[in-house]
Order: sequence, then structure tokens, then C-alpha cells
Amino acid sequence: MKIIRNRAKKLLQISILNVVLILINLSTLCAQNQAGKENTGFQAGEKLNYEMSYGWVTGGKASVELKEISYGDKTAFHVKATGYTVGLADKLFYVYDVYESYFDPQTCLPFKSIRNIRENKYTKFQIDTYDHQNNTVSSADKGVIKVKPMTFDVISAAFYLRKEKFENLKPGDILKVHTFFHGDPWDLVIRYKGIETVKLNIGKIECMKFKPVVETGTFEDEDALSIWISNDKNKIPVRVQMNFFVGSFKTDLTTYSGLKNELIIKKK
Repeated sequence: MKIIRNRAKKLLQISILNVVLILINLSTLCAQNQAGKENTGFQAGEKLNYEMSYGWVTGGKASVELKEISYGDKTAFHVKATGYTVGLADKLFYVYDVYESYFDPQTCLPFKSIRNIRENKYTKFQIDTYDHQNNTVSSADKGVIKVKPMTFDVISAAFYLRKEKFENLKPGDILKVHTFFHGDPWDLVIRYKGIETVKLNIGKIECMKFKPVVETGTFEDEDALSIWISNDKNKIPVRVQMNFFVGSFKTDLTTYSGLKNELIIKKK
């Protein structure tokens, strides 16, 4: 029983630690098109709030906020994604993670990304800077790393791909994007499953469902993680569900503001 409890605790901690990473990757689906397409999906001032639960127990919360700022002599979008434990989970293993990205409003290519995490006694502060002319990323841990053209950090990738339309997708289609995370290039691969309606506390939302092809060992199989994004111009994350042997962990959109387009919600 002790081994089972310890494994369950470890899996719960993994799910908490990955809330923000998953949320900011929900729209990271296919980098096939060139940057520069008209942005119809988001605007400065957008803020999304989420709550993570295991059954009726709330274990964590997260938020993603977009602002327009000055970055040197340029105008940039700044996104700050925050995830943290609450309640019993906070007492068992304190987590407060912050991910930030500064990127070009037109191309969504990142200038700089920041990872600032506090997990129990472990802390990590990492800044990565991007050179898109030479296709490199400068990382404090690993120096200058060669990457593929059109490589994004995990946050800027999400906003870049929210600009693109999900045209002609059929259930079973496989999509991929180039990202850079934890000091390494990383290709995220996602399978499109079709349209489903998701029921939240705020109402029902028609969504596109995706399943990432998980290869990191975090989950027991590639079908353990499901992602739903709104099937509209916003393409915002609505729900993430992670299935472990101890049960399902669910992260749901709770409140939102500043959307560029109306979010269509069917009330109960």
C-alpha cells in the first residue's frame, strides 16, 4: 500500500507540475504555414483562468495572460503563464511555476522565454534567447544550440498557431510543431480526434479534441492525455484530462476576459 500511495503522490505531483506546460501547448498543433497571417484569434488583454481537480478535490490553479509591451525598440507581446498548487496538494508538495514569453506580434517568433519554477525546495530560473536568422537558441545551461527554422518556445508556439485555421482536418490526422523547452529542441506531435461538446461549470462549449503522442514517460500510454480547444475563432484551451491508474485529473477553464471574439457557450 505504501508503494501505491507513493506512486499516486508522484503522479499527482507530475500532473500539477505539467498543468501550465500542457495549457500553453493546447493550441500548438501544426507549424506548416509561414508566419505573417492576419491575427483573428487573440488580442492584448486576454486572460484565461483554470482549475485542476481530482474528482471533487481541487489540487491546482493556472492562468495565462497576454499583454502588449515595448521590448527594446520593438513592440512585443508578453505572455505570462502561472501554475500553482492549492489546498491539500499545496501542503503535500508546494509548487509555483511561472513561464513567460516575449514574441513578435506579427510573426509570433519569440525574442526571449523565461522559466521560473519553485517546487518544494527545488528552484530553477532559466532564460533562453532566440536568433531566428541563424536558427539558434542561447541557453544559460547549454550554451548556443542549433534549432530548426520556425522554432518557438512553448508559449509563443501556441499563440502563433492560434492565428492559423484548422482547415480540412479529419479524425486521425497527425500534426507537428517545432519547439524548444528544458534546454532541448522538442517536436510536439498531436493527433486530431474530432468535434466534441465539453460541459463545464460555465456551460457547454463545442470543442476540437486532440491527443498528444506522449513520449516523455510521464504517462503510461499515449492515450492518457486528451485536450479540447474551443471550435471557434478564439481556439482557446477549454479542458485537459490526464488519465492515471489512480484516476483522472482534469483541468477546466473557469473564467476568461479580453477575448477578441465572442466565446459561444450553451447555458445549462
